[in-house]
Amino acid sequence: MAVAPTWIVSWSGTWGDPFRGERTISDASELADVLSRRDGGGDAEFMLAAAEAEYPYLSLSVSHDRWYVHYFPEEAEAGAYVIGDDPEAEGIVALPAGSNIEVLAAQLISSAAALRIAGEFLATGTRPAGAEWFDL
Repeated sequence: MAVAPTWIVSWSGTWGDPFRGERTISDASELADVLSRRDGGGDAEFMLAAAEAEYPYLSLSVSHDRWYVHYFPEEAEAGAYVIGDDPEAEGIVALPAGSNIEVLAAQLISSAAALRIAGEFLATGTRPAGAEWFDL
């Protein structure tokens, strides 16, 4: 019987918020549990990577129910971000709120889409094919 690979998920909240942690997971239900965590302002940042390697990893930032997802294939590579649900959306959003990380509103996706993408990454360990990506 094959043993499921283990993944490390680390998380943090906005600057100055003590919301931080790390957990080893091995299935989609554990992933969903971790990705449901938020700091006191409804924000969080997550990093998902295989337990035995630094790369590739998936970076997920959320403010309430809007997510920004970025894939980093290896060190010193800019990677790619998921193209958002509404490419016509205008404006710039700080994710998490109050941070110095700003993304275009057109780069944001829903919670369901973020969980699906993270689940695919967990299953394959590669850039999820079930999303449209913009390579940097």
